[in-house]
Amino acid sequence: MLLREGACLVHSAYGQEPARPGSLVIVCAGTLCGGIPEPNVRVTTAYVSLDYLLDQLTWRLNGLLLDRHEAEAIAAKAFRHNMWATRLDSDIAAEMGVLLDRVEQVQSEGGGFYDIEATFASVLSLLVPLLPYENISTGPVRSLTGEGEGGRFPPLRREIVSVGQAVQGELSRTWTLKDLAGIAHLSARQLSRAFRESYGLPPMSYVAMLRAKEMARLLRDEPDCSVEAVGRMVGWRGRSHARDKFTALLGIGPDEYRRRARGLDLATPGPDTAETAAEGS
Repeated sequence: MLLREGACLVHSAYGQEPARPGSLVIVCAGTLCGGIPEPNVRVTTAYVSLDYLLDQLTWRLNGLLLDRHEAEAIAAKAFRHNMWATRLDSDIAAEMGVLLDRVEQVQSEGGGFYDIEATFASVLSLLVPLLPYENISTGPVRSLTGEGEGGRFPPLRREIVSVGQAVQGELSRTWTLKDLAGIAHLSARQLSRAFRESYGLPPMSYVAMLRAKEMARLLRDEPDCSVEAVGRMVGWRGRSHARDKFTALLGIGPDEYRRRARGLDLATPGPDTAETAAEGS
């Protein structure tokens, strides 16, 4: 949110920030917040998908990250709270205002995705140098991936939090939408709507995301465990099922992922494993 005129107090459960012309406020999706105007303000607000921003970070650091989850970890450490504010220099504020107005104009005129993305990329080029990446803490952080306090999109309803905690506590269980709805005491339809609002994706997609992330960790940390064994640990049935699900979500097969995690050259053929040998037969 870029404050253009007037003054206000922006507040949420995570604190409050006085805002005046040139103030830029970033609020995590799903965070309840508001503003107290004094007496009138004009604000330009851009709603940006977290997945889009993480993709941008992943490509900016291409070649330095093992996978996209590392981009999530960087973002989680850099933004320890759900609201962050800074005061822009007048020249930067003016330039950002022009760019945001251009994005709005392109949208209102029915412009295409690439026109909007090209303009918004210029906004990011102004914003990135202001972000607090140099102050990354080594202590506990809020996770943006549905773990611990906060959540990927901080849930607004306690029953949705309980569903996420139940899945993480028994990841290997064969979960169904009916099971999850029962935990929340909601119908399947109500759960799907509330879950998408809280976490940004359907309930079963959330379960699959957690399984893929945990499987990636086990592939790195448990080199003696087969792909089939690791897959069963996270709730996927057998080698083929685990391989297909993992590949669909991460874009790389588990054997290849494990070799990359060990620092091996992916261009060099490796020895047959239980997975690759079976595929060749």
